[in-house]
Amino acid sequence: MTEVDLLCEELMVDAIRERYPEDAILSEERGGSVSEDGRTWLLDPVDGTANYMKANPMFCACVSVVEGGSVIHAAVAAPRIGDLYHARIGGGAYREAGGKEMPLRVSETQKLEYAVVGADLSLYGGRPQDPGVERVLFGSWQLRALGSAGIRGAWISAGYLDVSVGTRNTAWDYAPTVLLVSEAGGRATDLTGEPWNLSSDGLIATNAALHKEVLETLHSA
Repeated sequence: MTEVDLLCEELMVDAIRERYPEDAILSEERGGSVSEDGRTWLLDPVDGTANYMKANPMFCACVSVVEGGSVIHAAVAAPRIGDLYHARIGGGAYREAGGKEMPLRVSETQKLEYAVVGADLSLYGGRPQDPGVERVLFGSWQLRALGSAGIRGAWISAGYLDVSVGTRNTAWDYAPTVLLVSEAGGRATDLTGEPWNLSSDGLIATNAALHKEVLETLHSA
């Protein structure tokens, strides 16, 4: 966490409070709560803080709105790259860049062996990875570790990646991926293949064509 994380979060929370005072807010730094019968905003002001601290442009702000257990609005803004990805439930997913808005569509890759997979792994101290995740990674064509779950999910929706594997419970990072990927023709579930929710321990997002193979590989003995 940096001072910028806190300042950005304060700006975002203040803007929401001013316009939607009745809505609940759950943010990475401040915490908060989820509304049982209203709307909840999920915020990660700087997703990819380690990249930001290194002046690496692969960081973003993640904003999503959840109501009735479903993600209904989502946005991923990557200012240094100049991209804004956004979606609303039933309304499609889009990328804005250079003053133009373009609809998003997932890739058409059909087999894991030809897929480019995004995942962020901690290798500190030789820490072992989950065997199922290793099978997915080693079964793919190439791996991308971007350092930002938000950008990783947005790139699935744009077709730049084929599969995204997330093994933590970071709802503010994963919720935008769920809506962006779904609205772009892909599929997003928890690690067991069940619908993702705010309590899920992880997220698998794919171009839909690869989803069954990824889940089978993840859970094969």
